[in-house]
Formats: sequence, structure tokens, C-alpha cells
Amino acid sequence: MLTMKRRILTIVALCVACITGHAQPDVIHAPEGFDILRSNIVHGKIDTIRYTSKTVGTTRKALVYTPPGYSRKGKYPVLYLLHGIGGDEKEWLNGGAPQVILDNLYADGKLAR
Repeated sequence: MLTMKRRILTIVALCVACITGHAQPDVIHAPEGFDILRSNIVHGKIDTIRYTSKTVGTTRKALVYTPPGYSRKGKYPVLYLLHGIGGDEKEWLNGGAPQVILDNLYADGKLAR
């Protein structure tokens, strides 16, 4: 019986050692203030659009962020932020402030126009 307990304790100790030994030593954090609204920069615009969804057979809504200086003639990279089950098109806007983050990135020259 004592031998079985020692084996179990040895296995548990090895598992703990493996788990703690593989932890990430250096975690990279977002820069401070990356999601704080700045009043001294130009801001993009958020519009609500409606589209017909063939999948669900109804008209749906989506929010579209256009950057400062947006032109219909230009081509822009696209980032789709989708809601989870039970959410709506405003889920990211209300919980994550993507428009503020994108405005700040544009202002800092970290996004292509």
C-alpha cells in the first residue's frame, strides 16, 4: 500500500513539475492606454448596415467601422468581429471598444491606410 501511494505521489509531482516548467516566462501585454479614448486625434466612423441573410432568411444588421479619411475609392484591410451565441451586432462595440483601439492604432501609424 505504501508503495502505491509513493507511485501516485511521484506521478503527481512529475505532472506538477511539467506544468509549471512549461509556463510562459515572458507574457507580452498590450501597451498602456491602447484602448483609452483620445480627444486629440481624428476618429473613424461606425455605421449600421442592413443586409439580407440567405442563411437565416431575414434582414440582419452589422456595424462597419471606417477609418479617418475613408474614401470609397480606396481599398482597406478588413477585420470581422462576430458576436457569440445570444449576442448581437453591438457585442464587440459595447464590450471591447474596437473603434477606440483602431482609432489609436491609425493615429500612431500602426495600421495601413
